[in-house]
Amino acid sequence: MTTNREYGKNRRSKPRLIPTIGLYSVIALIFLFIIGLVMSRSLAEIGSMAEESRDVLLPSILDRQRTAINLERMGRFAEIVYRTETPRVRRQYKLAARILSQDSIFEKDMTINRQVVDAYHDVETMARILDNQDEIIARCNTILLGFMPGSDNSAELLKMPNGKEMISLLFLSDKATNLTTLEEFKVRFVQLTKESKTTTTRKNQALDDAYTLFSLLQERLTTKHTTQKLWTRINNSLEGLSANLSVNAASTADTIFTSIVDEANTSMRHSILAAASLFGALLVMLFFTQRDIVTPIMNYVHGLDRIAQGDRDLDLTEARLKEMDNIRTAVERSATLMTQLASRTQEMQEVNRALEIEVAQRKKAQSELADEKERAESADRAKSEFLAGMSHEIRTPMNTMLGMGDLILDTNPTPIQRKYIEIFQSSGEMLMAIINDVLDLSKIEAGEVKLEHVQFNLEEFLIRMRKIVGDRAEQKGLDFFIDVGPGVPTQIKGDPTRLRQVLVNLIDNGVKFTEKGEVRLTIQPTSPDSPDRITFAVIDTGIGIAPQAQQQIFHRFTQADSSTTRKYGGTGLGLAISRRLVELMGGDIHLESTLGQGSAFYFTLKFDLVEAPVEQAVATANSKEDHATYLSRVPTNILVAEDSESNQALIELYFKKTACRLDFASDGSEAVEYYKRSPYDLVLMDIQMPVIDGYEATRIIRDYEKEQGKTPVPIVAVTANAFKEDRDKCIEAGCTGYLPKPVSKAGLLECVATHVSVPGMEGRRDD
Repeated sequence: MTTNREYGKNRRSKPRLIPTIGLYSVIALIFLFIIGLVMSRSLAEIGSMAEESRDVLLPSILDRQRTAINLERMGRFAEIVYRTETPRVRRQYKLAARILSQDSIFEKDMTINRQVVDAYHDVETMARILDNQDEIIARCNTILLGFMPGSDNSAELLKMPNGKEMISLLFLSDKATNLTTLEEFKVRFVQLTKESKTTTTRKNQALDDAYTLFSLLQERLTTKHTTQKLWTRINNSLEGLSANLSVNAASTADTIFTSIVDEANTSMRHSILAAASLFGALLVMLFFTQRDIVTPIMNYVHGLDRIAQGDRDLDLTEARLKEMDNIRTAVERSATLMTQLASRTQEMQEVNRALEIEVAQRKKAQSELADEKERAESADRAKSEFLAGMSHEIRTPMNTMLGMGDLILDTNPTPIQRKYIEIFQSSGEMLMAIINDVLDLSKIEAGEVKLEHVQFNLEEFLIRMRKIVGDRAEQKGLDFFIDVGPGVPTQIKGDPTRLRQVLVNLIDNGVKFTEKGEVRLTIQPTSPDSPDRITFAVIDTGIGIAPQAQQQIFHRFTQADSSTTRKYGGTGLGLAISRRLVELMGGDIHLESTLGQGSAFYFTLKFDLVEAPVEQAVATANSKEDHATYLSRVPTNILVAEDSESNQALIELYFKKTACRLDFASDGSEAVEYYKRSPYDLVLMDIQMPVIDGYEATRIIRDYEKEQGKTPVPIVAVTANAFKEDRDKCIEAGCTGYLPKPVSKAGLLECVATHVSVPGMEGRRDD
């Protein structure tokens, strides 16, 4: 390889790459310059013709077009003067025609100016004749009024033998359209006049009026013929001028644009010829580029491929250009370096294989951990799905059972029947409480309970609390008190739902384990300086709890002892759930109890304080009357989406004594079709249904309302899915409210009455 390279250097001096490329570039620039000159010359000529068109031709065409437009306007003004029957309009357009005839555009051509002035004189003459004609018509109408039935002239002519025909001839003459017809009517009138032998002064006066009418009618037809001739002459003159101007403008434009097109075609031919010459030169340069640059580079690329395949003995062809030959030398040196790298690469590969084995082992361990995590998450999801399914499958029949119990109580049963029904309902409610406790504990242990942070009124909160637990204490013969200490804020922010759940659990326990005495709920601030920290205490006078059992009762499924379970029942979940909820809200629950004297449960929570708003009493449709009474006098259309036939029958019985009209849909798709066909005031939407579930059906209805521009109808989710996440999902889907199963009659009627009594609903129902 060295011998060949030295021989090449000694044989001749090689040209360099940059000068060679420069030479090719100069040749290409020369051809481009020639093409540019040809194109510039053609474009300059086209530009000159375009400027001439812009500066001379275009203004001329525009003047002609403007003149033509003014002539057309002049013709329209003349036509209005000719055809209008209103003197005021005639004077306005005659003045407009006079102003237009003095437009400066007409003065550029004396012939046109003269014809326009003549046309205006004809318009003026026509207007004057028409004004005179209006006076003639007015006089004719006045005379004809004198021959109307009941007038003096009519009475005089009727005394003549042919009086009726003479009067008829006068009115026919008023409608004559030509002089010949008018003359025939006049001759006949004269003949009839001569047949009358008697003459009186009043009759002569009537005949004079008739002859005057014939003269005026003859003059009216004469002036009408004259104005028609004037209008024809004006119209023909102006239309001829306008047409000639338009034709001349089009002819001139066609001539100049044809010249521009011819020059553009010539420029195109020159450009094509120059481009062909440039293409030939480029082909020549491409040949030399292929020979001196591209071919050597391809040889070197093939040489590099041979090196990559392991061939280290290269003998490349000598290049014509110096830089290309330097590349050849570099490729040959690369072959030597690649030989050295090959041995080192082999060593690195052995090290990499060892690392790959270690990495594979680590990946396997990570994969096993991921599988374990996935199995755990899958088990958690299965548990959640099982609990949700259990909730739905139990709550759905329980809804029917408890609802039927409510309905049976409304039928005035016998005392013994009422006792059996109340036992039945109490057992059902106890079962629902156990289900709720199991579900709540499961959600808490899974870490899926999310706290709300909303504003609520503590005073109203306690009133509702009394309604929930007060009846239970009263049924057992116990006193129930709520004591609110001084300094307790009214408006606070927190989770009222979870706070109510804790308090209900504690108070229910107090009622359950107290045979006589009282259960008391006290609320007071922790200290005067910290009104945002509130301490709640539930105190009873019940059986008390032994010291050794006071810690374990907060564990799940645990009570004080087995005898307690046998005597009072329960699952041992209420206190466990309460403790977990209090801890989630940032507090700690503790117990003080004396066996045989009673117990006291305490916990303290921190709330955000809110400035109390000014209360305003808002009267609703059912604030002063029972919900059932309200619904019995307010016709309401309700769509019920429920797949359970027993629940359909129960809901129908709930509304039996109301004015509500119910339509039942057995699945979500049917509910959507019902809604599109009929207007409804409220939709009760079950969530778990075949074909389309309640979530999707609600979304489809809301989209339909937006497309049709309708006011959204309240949609209340009535479902056995009892978790807060299910309620949030219902609201997110577009539901207005949420009603968990089992649903009591009072609760359902209150929900419906609340939604249909919203201001503005009555007007919508009328629609």
